[in-house]
Amino acid sequence: MTRALAALAGSFVLACTTAPMAFAQTAPPAAGGPTFTKDVAPILFRHCASCHRPGEIGPMSFLTYESTRPWARAIQQKTVSREMPPWGADPAHSMKMRNDRSLSQQELDTIVAWVKAGAPRGDTADMPPVPTFATGWQLGEPDYVFEMPLEWTIKAEGAEAYLYFYQPIPFTEDKMARAIEIRPSNFAVVHHSGAYVVDIPDGYTVKDGYLYDDKGQQVPPTEPMGKKASSGDDAPLAGADKLISYVPGRGIEEHPDGFAKRIPAGKYIRWVMHYNPTGTEQTDRSRLGIWFARGTVTHEVLNLQAGDPVPGSGGKGLYFAQGKEVLYESDDTTGRRGKTPTIPPYEGNFKMMGVTPVNEPITLYALTPHMHLRGKSMKWWVVYPDGREETILDVPNYDFNWQTQYELEQPLKVPAGSKIINVAIYDNSVKNKWNPAPHLPVYWSEQSWDEMYQPTTQFSVDSRDLTKMPKKSTTSEPRQR
Repeated sequence: MTRALAALAGSFVLACTTAPMAFAQTAPPAAGGPTFTKDVAPILFRHCASCHRPGEIGPMSFLTYESTRPWARAIQQKTVSREMPPWGADPAHSMKMRNDRSLSQQELDTIVAWVKAGAPRGDTADMPPVPTFATGWQLGEPDYVFEMPLEWTIKAEGAEAYLYFYQPIPFTEDKMARAIEIRPSNFAVVHHSGAYVVDIPDGYTVKDGYLYDDKGQQVPPTEPMGKKASSGDDAPLAGADKLISYVPGRGIEEHPDGFAKRIPAGKYIRWVMHYNPTGTEQTDRSRLGIWFARGTVTHEVLNLQAGDPVPGSGGKGLYFAQGKEVLYESDDTTGRRGKTPTIPPYEGNFKMMGVTPVNEPITLYALTPHMHLRGKSMKWWVVYPDGREETILDVPNYDFNWQTQYELEQPLKVPAGSKIINVAIYDNSVKNKWNPAPHLPVYWSEQSWDEMYQPTTQFSVDSRDLTKMPKKSTTSEPRQR
């Protein structure tokens, strides 16, 4: 069971302090009061059924009255507390998001009134059609599929290290992707995963997913190698390397007409896999689906880490820990960011800040908070050239179990001379129910018991109109054994 599924199941089970409500005790609906068929089912179908249906991550189904009724009291508790549906953004202090799945106050009031009335069924004629959901690839069959170059066996118990596998990109010219989806073959064991575009070191080769050094020795799959690949005109362009991440509830990106992610020819896909043992030996061979852009692509969609400057615009990004400037850089040997102070034991309010100078106009599309078990809250805002400030996204109660990408309903134009600021708070105290070891310092690294400061935004650089830029020269073929 994934951590998210365990949390979800536990969340609902613990909410039921008494036995599930019995069908025999169903009260008749109060005159004019809400019923399941007329009022509650449409809410659950809209906001909950994508996960709460047979075969999906939700541990109970909300598609019928019979399967929903025993959980009525738990549904009320978890929705009123806004633990469900999982949506960390504060709508009162964030811009409107296209993928907002939170409940309105009117919807919450309807659920409360329904439970208070005894959770009546209502007239079966009022029942809306059960929603249908795409199975398999969410946008239909992809134009191209990368399959993880090997099937990996996950042991029954114990911690699984991060794994890195490599695969050549076989294209003879760059492809632009309007949509990308990463799908595990075994959802139960994939804690999270990612697909990146990299260059491998000189003299190295790839065979069957493994990297081999210039002496022909296999590099252990637990050792990250490779460097961010270049993009477009062969000049390194920050943010072009990350294609997509998968976590429960997220694993597909789709971009509007004219905007796309680049899959550069002659480079390599680096699969980053993190598995969760389930008590029995399992296997996985994830796949990466690509839908090519239709028509003219004018701008490349990139990813920007908070604290990094807009690529190609000049300027210096800034990182701060507890108010002091730091270097948030990885050590290539250990993977730890050793130049950033650790979070002290029992520290309940450790602050990280990233400041991105915007020295030429950009357009923001989405924001993704990413921390680990000590993550408490995260907030982005923009300071415009005239000094005016505007909050973009405020996540006051970050939940590691739900790695949400928040997609702006309207892309945000950020003019040159602005600053985008991000602040994250970490709780290493005993008050944090997810904290595995409040008595220990917390390092900055990739494992869940370490910490990460990785707030990213999806954006494009307004001046980089691909229709007005020289075409990229032919790249070399990937190196295979």
